[in-house]
Amino acid sequence: MTDVTRRSLLRSVAALGVGALAACSTAQKPGSTPTGSGRPSGKGGRFGVGDYNTQEVADELRYIEENIRPLPEKDTKRILVTGSTGGLGQLTAAHLLARGHRVVAHARNDRRATDVRRDLPGLEAVVTGDLKNLDETRRLATRINKLGAFDVIIYNAGEYGVPNEEILNVNSLSPYLLTSLVGPPRQSVYLTSDLHLGGDLKLGELRSEGTDVTYDDSKLQILTLAMAVARRRPGSRVNAVAPGWVPTMMGFANGPYAPDDLRAGYMTQVWLVEGTERASRGTGGFFFHREREDDVHASVGDTRAQDDLLDAYAQRTGVTLR
Repeated sequence: MTDVTRRSLLRSVAALGVGALAACSTAQKPGSTPTGSGRPSGKGGRFGVGDYNTQEVADELRYIEENIRPLPEKDTKRILVTGSTGGLGQLTAAHLLARGHRVVAHARNDRRATDVRRDLPGLEAVVTGDLKNLDETRRLATRINKLGAFDVIIYNAGEYGVPNEEILNVNSLSPYLLTSLVGPPRQSVYLTSDLHLGGDLKLGELRSEGTDVTYDDSKLQILTLAMAVARRRPGSRVNAVAPGWVPTMMGFANGPYAPDDLRAGYMTQVWLVEGTERASRGTGGFFFHREREDDVHASVGDTRAQDDLLDAYAQRTGVTLR
């Protein structure tokens, strides 16, 4: 499918409010291999196929274990990945761990914490906290701070196909709270989606304690937040990533079709963390499969819109970004 066709489909779906492109991003780039053979079958066992991972994700986790080798210790970093007990978050954490980085995972509850300790032996720690509950998010921030400073935080956690209040809390308010309450890392990476193009910042909804925030809205909010943080914290590197519509459990939420490359869906995060190429060492960028994206909602680069969003977040949460 061409870029034009895929973008046209994206905008049509966003306009209709249909969720067929759950984790969708920019059109597939040359060299990508479509993946996604169907829904997983069976439950249990390592990597949780049929429970919290698809067979495609489990196969990729095994590939990482068998093929990825560590960097020299001097090149390693201390990294926190939110939402890292399954899907893209787990793949990102697994690859970084295999590269020799010190990785802290995040789980929503104790059961998932147990799962990820089994799946990814060698983790430095696992912090728990359900981002659907903002009080738990605040407690999670305290737990993270007790672990000390991080070189990188990847805000990967996200929800789709749940009530709008939960989408708002997980995809938008919780990343804002963690950004504001956790000691600033040297580098931050926020996951978003090209579905942000069909979203609205919903500033009135945020200020009025409303919950009418869709997935598309939340992805516009998080991308705008990322650009605001990049501007407010010039001493750190801050970027955003659209991973694509890939064959994770979220990607299969509306059926077994997920056309984007699974490995490319998490390797941009790794590429930004390691900063081995000039293009990966900047700040204030929005990337899809290691390529900078210029087709963004007008609010994203509008400094007034950024500040208005930060003000709305502060009013909603009682916490001001520093």
